[in-house]
Amino acid sequence: MCHLCLKKIPCFFKKETIIERKNMNRMHTMQLKFIGTSSGEPIPRQDCRCKQCKSADRKDKRLRPSILIDKKILVDAGPDILKQLRRSQIVKLNTLIITHEHDDHVGGLKYILKFNPNIRIIRMKPGQHFKLFGIDFFAFKVEHSRVLTTIGLEINDVAYIPDSSSLLQALKYLREVKIAILDGSSLGRSFGGHMSINEIITFVKPLSNLKAIYFTHNGHTRKTHKELNSFVKQMGDKRFQLAYDGLELKV
Repeated sequence: MCHLCLKKIPCFFKKETIIERKNMNRMHTMQLKFIGTSSGEPIPRQDCRCKQCKSADRKDKRLRPSILIDKKILVDAGPDILKQLRRSQIVKLNTLIITHEHDDHVGGLKYILKFNPNIRIIRMKPGQHFKLFGIDFFAFKVEHSRVLTTIGLEINDVAYIPDSSSLLQALKYLREVKIAILDGSSLGRSFGGHMSINEIITFVKPLSNLKAIYFTHNGHTRKTHKELNSFVKQMGDKRFQLAYDGLELKV
């Protein structure tokens, strides 16, 4: 779905929900579920015979990136979204938050509107902050696309940054949280608006406040989940791991 089409979708951002960022709630417990952890296309890739795509491990079966919070709030809705919601046995959503307008993040918006016509759609701008069901959401700018504004999200004590070509603008927020969810698109080299996993590990490893670091938006690296998970721990430390579809965190 193009940026102009998205503009036609009503956005239910209520002024009265905006609060002071200094009042961020770090104590509220929430359930965060990864319902998609691939990058632009699902894994396995069509007609590919690499060991990643041939793997029988369910953790190597990935749909496009999305997270579900407390079974009510969805962040991003790619083309696989209805399949993802069925797998999670979700029949109704309250809110959809969009990080940016690339197809792997909004390509399922038309399906969401049929599935849940009254859903609240929030396209946050950098600097906006609101509270929903006791959970604080703060948007900050992330470098990714030269054309579209891309946001990262501070969600209570979690930083969610699935796409990034640089984390310099996000550093202030990464220093304030305990958990980071970062871009796993590329291994060994950066490309197309994405830092490499190697660069991200080097950048965030010194941040001792981070107690857990997950990679989502995981690309076609031709390495299995087991291999790549072992690699990020070896290059980083025990805090680093690959997220997978169906992984649930209580944070």
